[in-house]
Amino acid sequence: LLIAGHETTANNIGLGVVTLLSHPQWAGDERAVEELLRLHSVADMVALRVAVDDVEIAGQVIRKGEGIVPLLAAANHDTEVFGCPHAFDPERSERRHVAFGYGVHQCLGQNL
Repeated sequence: LLIAGHETTANNIGLGVVTLLSHPQWAGDERAVEELLRLHSVADMVALRVAVDDVEIAGQVIRKGEGIVPLLAAANHDTEVFGCPHAFDPERSERRHVAFGYGVHQCLGQNL
């Protein structure tokens, strides 16, 4: 836990600085932080999940017992949730993201 988030934190800071250099008007705005986390999502792959029941997601059937690897960056760039998902837009109305996971699988260090 002490070093678990070191690489992702360093990568997010670096990517955030590069993005803010291109958009300096957002440098002091707290809304930029959540948008940077959504946009860059450096902790992309999370641990394997195993389906406990058959389920269909976007036309793809996942059978009970089959494994999947959720991709957080893909979720954070979902065009059905985020208009222009690849653009840096701290003013977007939809700000929820899964950069730290979700539910019981959320990152323990997300509040640091």
